[in-house]
Order: sequence, then C-alpha cells, then structure tokens
Amino acid sequence: MFNSHGEHMVRFDDGILTVEARGPFNNEQITLYHAQLHSILKRATAPWAQLNILHQDCLFTPEGEKHMSENIKMRKDFGLCAIAVVFVADGANSIVEQQLGRMYAQYDILYACFDNTEDATIWLRKSLVE
Repeated sequence: MFNSHGEHMVRFDDGILTVEARGPFNNEQITLYHAQLHSILKRATAPWAQLNILHQDCLFTPEGEKHMSENIKMRKDFGLCAIAVVFVADGANSIVEQQLGRMYAQYDILYACFDNTEDATIWLRKSLVE
C-alpha cells in the first residue's frame, strides 16, 4: 500500500455535499474519501447535490479514476442528482474536466463546470427543485 496523495474536506449542509479538494489523487486517497462519504451519505435524504471545489492539479491516476468511478455510483445510489465543479486553480483543467465528464456521464449524472462557487450553488439549488 502506498501513502495517500491528495487532500479533501467534506461537509453536508441543506441538501448540498461540498467537497473541497487538492490533487493529484491516488487510489489510497480515494479510499479514504469513499469511507468518509459513505459515513455522511447514509444519513442524507435524497435527492441531494454536490459542489466540488478543486484546487491545484486534481488529476486522477488511472487506478484512482477507476476507483472514483465506483465511488460516483455509490453516491448516485444514495440520491445524488447533480454535480457542480469549480476550478480554483489557474491554468488548463481540460484533462481533469475530461476525466470527470467520463465518470459522470457513465452514471448519467447532470453536471456543469463553473468559475465560482456562487454560480455553482445557484445552479445546484435549481437542479434540486427541478
């Protein structure tokens, strides 16, 4: 087993799961994230939405991407209806957007990328009532 790479902070308030993360992420970090989410989401009421605030380079290793995809399925099973992604880091995020897009599309999850948390939160609130 390797040391975990990446950091995350998770909170759940008023129907929105907020995840603030710094990458890159390996499988060990995603395992820690999965355990924390499972603990929070088993008490959540569906439907709910997720706000991802991504700092720095949030790339997934190939193994980490596979594990995260399984994690997304678990979230959908717990009632996830939409995900908004905010990129805080400057620079190109196209590879991370492609990785996330593949994973969200696989489970038919509504998602969008934003430049700020305010617009992302407004979009998520609308998604929850539609």
